[in-house]
Formats: sequence, structure tokens, C-alpha cells
Amino acid sequence: MVHLIALGLWLGGIVFFLVVLEPAVHELDPKLAIQTLNQGRIGLEKISWIAIGLLVVTGMFNLIVHAQAAPVAPDAWGILLSAKLLIFAAMVVHHCLQVFKHAPVISGLIRQLPQRLTAWPEPLLSYWRRWFLLLKINAALGPIAVLLGVALMNN
Repeated sequence: MVHLIALGLWLGGIVFFLVVLEPAVHELDPKLAIQTLNQGRIGLEKISWIAIGLLVVTGMFNLIVHAQAAPVAPDAWGILLSAKLLIFAAMVVHHCLQVFKHAPVISGLIRQLPQRLTAWPEPLLSYWRRWFLLLKINAALGPIAVLLGVALMNN
């Protein structure tokens, strides 16, 4: 159950960011929109790291329990597990790129913003677009990982 809650936290945070926060900031003054989006990014990163940690721990626990119940993994089960782990690894890599590559640049560009801002500066907007692309990829990969998890439970 903790595994599902952690998954819900991570994917729910991603969906909230894409469906609610990102469209809402378009209605705000650029300076306030940038600050709001950045605070949302920081919150999403915190929730995501907690969820990723829980997913790793509970995933290992689930794997150990399954290995004890059925020591020899059927071919289909092994393929499903490998695909799920590959997708999870890709999602973690994307998250790391967001956090360790793009976020520091975004934060630095935000600190350099002038007090009066009438439009989004192009360099900042460019990094946000890259950051959002990774978020959208994870939003697409997440449901695939869920479906693979369901298939693993049924095998």
C-alpha cells in the first residue's frame, strides 16, 4: 500500500503541476508567475524525492516477498519487471536532470531578474521549457509503469 501511495504522490504532483499550476501562472504578472512557478518546482522536488525513496524501498521489499513466494521467475514476469525498472530508472534520470541540471540555472536566472519585469526573459523561458519537457515525459511514462506494475501483480 505504501508503494501505491508513493506512486500517487509522485504522479499526482506531476499532474498537479502540469494541469493546475502551469496554466494558472499564465494569468499572473510575469514576476509573480515566475516566483510562483519556482516555489511550485521546489515543492514538487521535495515530494518527488520522498516518493522516489519510498518507491525504491517498497519496491525492493515487494521483490523480496515475491522471490520468496516464487523463487524462479517466469520469463514473462522477468520481462515485465525489467521493463518497469527501466521506465522507473528513466523517470529518475529525468527528475535528476530537472533538479541538478536545469533547476540551478533557473534559480540563478530568477535571482538576476530586475525588480520591474514586464515579460518572461527568453533565457529563463528556455530553461523552463526544457524542465517542462522532462516533466511531460515523466507524466507519459508514469502510467506505463503503473500498468506494468498491475501486470506484475496479476502474473
